[in-house]
Amino acid sequence: MKSKSKVGIILLLILALLLVACSGGKTTEKTEVEKPAATDATPAEKTDGAEKTDPAEETEKEPAGEVENVKLGAVLPLTGATATTGANLKVAMEVAVDLINNSHDLDWDIAKNEGIAALNGAKIELLFGDCQSDATIASTEAANLLEKDIVGIAGAYASGFSAAVAAQALEYNIPMICGSSSSASLTDGKTYDFASVFNRIAANDEMETKEFYLFLQHLNEKYNAGIKKVAIAYINNAYGIHADEMFAQYAPEYGFEVVAQVAYEPTITAADTEAAQIINANPDVVFQASYIGDLTMFAQAYKAYDYAPKMIMCYCGGFQDASFAEVAKGLGVNYYSGGQASAEVLSDKMPVFKYVNEMYKTKTGLDIDGPALEEFASIILFVQAMEIAGSSEPADIINALRNNSFDAPYLTVGKIEFNENGQNIEMASFITQLIDGVYQVVFPLDEYVTSEPIVNQ
Repeated sequence: MKSKSKVGIILLLILALLLVACSGGKTTEKTEVEKPAATDATPAEKTDGAEKTDPAEETEKEPAGEVENVKLGAVLPLTGATATTGANLKVAMEVAVDLINNSHDLDWDIAKNEGIAALNGAKIELLFGDCQSDATIASTEAANLLEKDIVGIAGAYASGFSAAVAAQALEYNIPMICGSSSSASLTDGKTYDFASVFNRIAANDEMETKEFYLFLQHLNEKYNAGIKKVAIAYINNAYGIHADEMFAQYAPEYGFEVVAQVAYEPTITAADTEAAQIINANPDVVFQASYIGDLTMFAQAYKAYDYAPKMIMCYCGGFQDASFAEVAKGLGVNYYSGGQASAEVLSDKMPVFKYVNEMYKTKTGLDIDGPALEEFASIILFVQAMEIAGSSEPADIINALRNNSFDAPYLTVGKIEFNENGQNIEMASFITQLIDGVYQVVFPLDEYVTSEPIVNQ
């Protein structure tokens, strides 16, 4: 009997506990604000005038929870051989984040709003990885960022670094926007398999090469420049090698003779030997595929040899670095030209560009250059894609990037649009010439030209 009593008592205790638990659940439900029943209406139908909710009912709803930040990543060379450039690109990206996250007195929706309007004002949080000017480290840094719930990744300046980052982006199926890398191989649809996630803003070296030769033809036709022979000095990496291929491929098509192709290693500390090889070939025009450090070495060597070609045409990289303007000015030479997506002389014609340039200059003391403006654009584009998609899901961003044209009032071309391989089909750059240390727009012939070109005779 005692054992049965004990069992009975235990059963009564269990029943009592169950009743308390159930009662507690019901009490919690009564304190919650009732949510409206779900409907089959689409978002568009819900915003239609006939479907709007009564304002009195709105006050009974739960307040919206805190909006989470949207994380983006960026890999840049913040230390190593190209650290100075990497630091400037980082500032340009931070300027973009400032414009997105805070309201600015600028006639541009993305700058007027605080945060991402389509995501209830969510702010951008930008995480950086330092590739240390090394492609292997770029891959590792990208992987580290991709493990931190980022929805997109940007970078990484040099084409080799960008390819390494893009391979990781493909692995994680996360969209990548590359601002300034120029190797055409990144978007040729053959060399790499990351086209589904990769997008590049800058003109590639194939596009630049064609524009360079058109410019030289223009100099011959309008200024009787007499340009026939061309040579190239190029850095021995993905960027330089592909620039050399494009240079040699298109020269005959545009009527020019290649007389020298001189490669040099990224580790050079002086360019005297390579400059001498170029000079001995006696070209009318020299092409350079160089970064700021090596281009400066070549400029100093040419000057030391008292060599003054009719023009030196520079692919992106070193020529676009704003500090090179002081190098050319200090040497007293005016024959450096090249592709550029940015020129301070255009400020009065482009109010959004002027505003961005002033923000950047406040932080760096320099006018924003082409690569920095293109990396600025990479962050802006991510937000524009999210605004269109109404989502921060990577798949939705990828889809938006590939199926829309994006407003770009900070570029002379005014818009950005990607093809199936991720190449921006709008020519983001124009040709500038450093005249007395100022980047002047000299080609093509449109409303943005600011100076006649100067040709050494």
